[in-house]
Amino acid sequence: MDTRPIRCLTAALTFLLLAALPSALPAAARQSSPLPMTEHDLTNLDGFRPVAGNWQIVGQVAADRSKDRDLSTMSGSGVLVNLPSAEARDNIFTDWEHGDIELHLEFMMPRGSNSGIYLQGRYEIQLFDSWNNPSPGFDDAGGIYQRWDPARPDDQRGYEGHPPRMNVSRAPGLWQTLQIHFQAPRFDANGRKTANARMVRVLHNGVSVHENVELTGPTRASAFEDEVPMGPLMIQGDHGPVAIRNIRYKRYQPESVTLSGLTYASAEGDFSALPDFSTLETTSGPAEGIDWRAAGATNQFALHFSGTIHVPHDGLYRFQLGFDWVTGDPHYMNAKVGAGSLQIDGRTVLTHSGKERAEAGDVRLEAGQHTFSLAWFKNKPGRDAGVSLFVEGDHTELQSLNAPGALPQPRIVPAIHVEPGQKPEVIRGFVQHEGVKKTRTIAVGDPTGVHYVFDSEQGAVIQIWKGAFIEATDMWHSRGQEQLAVPRGSVIDLSGAPTVALLDGPNADWPDTVGAHYAFNGYDLDETGHPTFHYAVGDVQVADHLAPGGNGQMLIRDLKIEGNADMAWVRVITAPSIASLTDGTFNIGGRTLYLDLLDSQSRKPIIRDGVRGQELLIPVTLQDGPVTVRYALIW
Repeated sequence: MDTRPIRCLTAALTFLLLAALPSALPAAARQSSPLPMTEHDLTNLDGFRPVAGNWQIVGQVAADRSKDRDLSTMSGSGVLVNLPSAEARDNIFTDWEHGDIELHLEFMMPRGSNSGIYLQGRYEIQLFDSWNNPSPGFDDAGGIYQRWDPARPDDQRGYEGHPPRMNVSRAPGLWQTLQIHFQAPRFDANGRKTANARMVRVLHNGVSVHENVELTGPTRASAFEDEVPMGPLMIQGDHGPVAIRNIRYKRYQPESVTLSGLTYASAEGDFSALPDFSTLETTSGPAEGIDWRAAGATNQFALHFSGTIHVPHDGLYRFQLGFDWVTGDPHYMNAKVGAGSLQIDGRTVLTHSGKERAEAGDVRLEAGQHTFSLAWFKNKPGRDAGVSLFVEGDHTELQSLNAPGALPQPRIVPAIHVEPGQKPEVIRGFVQHEGVKKTRTIAVGDPTGVHYVFDSEQGAVIQIWKGAFIEATDMWHSRGQEQLAVPRGSVIDLSGAPTVALLDGPNADWPDTVGAHYAFNGYDLDETGHPTFHYAVGDVQVADHLAPGGNGQMLIRDLKIEGNADMAWVRVITAPSIASLTDGTFNIGGRTLYLDLLDSQSRKPIIRDGVRGQELLIPVTLQDGPVTVRYALIW
């Protein structure tokens, strides 16, 4: 066998500048759980303005990906469906209005269908069947639709459309996600617009496709031509069928939480607990906001800030306190490197133990002024001494209470993007999978835009995605931190358990790990540059080959199995649910992806309940020689 060493470097590097995103937050703020979103009730249509008959609430939907605009339904609740006809093809509006908003939803597009989400009924994020379009435009899924002016010359009537950064659309009939952070236009007391609307961030299937895009006015086919501080959410109903579920949102008012009359007191010392500042010799003065630099030191100090906090609305507020120097370093796991406490109106809102980088606490407050007290100490060598304090309210967007310049600044380093050229790229590295760092993984990127990660320690394909390939900055810049290779497209996680196993029978539990009888024996490349991975499970040898098919529509896996055993088992996939479809394929995970068994030897699969949901198994009898199991993942 012609085995080759797996490359850790590649010639296909594109160096870009990593800039802080407009909506980016320090790691300490991102680690805490946000306040829950409001869920729009989809048990009936009462949450919408009077609607035409093309809209209905159903329990389940399905789309045949081989038929245009095909969408079937089952009775129940939880899914909003548009089935337009010549007589009924109206748009639908929520009975609530919004200004600034974070909106999350899931949608399903039948083949060839078209719809859109209009913020304030005016600014459209396009919904479209854009599966496998290599060059998406503003009119593809996730695009910001263009504006339109019929008074302009013919070739200039459409303008200011914004295509998504990459196409991460799923196949027709699969559920997709959309997350929109929208900032409404601003107006002065006389109603004059002072700032344009803005798409702060748009994520399609978990991938950022827009950042900080300014909108000078309503997009084409909006319900309203004017611009106002508040407006309803609109879903387009006159173009094609669409299904939507899990509509969740946070609506924000523009007013912020503020601090006033803030002063600090700083004390030096080797502290192991929060001190009583009234007993210490301190230096003090006024402060613009929370600022660790007031200590005048980077270690062995305590700081206390006190003053008044102003909250703009009645409701629940979540405060998040982050210590930049708490990194999980095992040398300090049992040491008291710091602690902190936030009090409002004399009540303790949160206590930071110094064990986690960020800790949070909730408190209900009435609009108005409250007394404010924040104290902490640091007792860990090193220059990192940053502290961040963030707050989010029911109607108040997450914001910092730090002084200008006091937040830890994002590190600007050259981004290392790896993209395949004429042939696949094979990259060894570390990959995060279901919260665990996998250290013996091989990422394979294909020119068609179909990529995957193979875990050589388990003989398992653990991630698949489309779009851009890998960012290797964390892995290759300097010494790296987590040293992770990060997929740049929309990732679908698959099970990390082994694919091939030797079971005592069809009812035996599938093993979580391969065990001592497993051996990885390297890989070789075919004439197109695609790897075949070789590994042994006991006396059974496996040649595992993966390559895109259908012009980038699918990933095809061929498992050639042979050896000195009566029988082996292949677990093709495990998911919360597995269901057969009329075209002979399988619906995986409630329409997360499709699976097509291409095995010409026609072995009947077994679908059974497992520890992590359902499992699709194929028994392989080896007495008559090598056997090939072949299947395609379609998404």
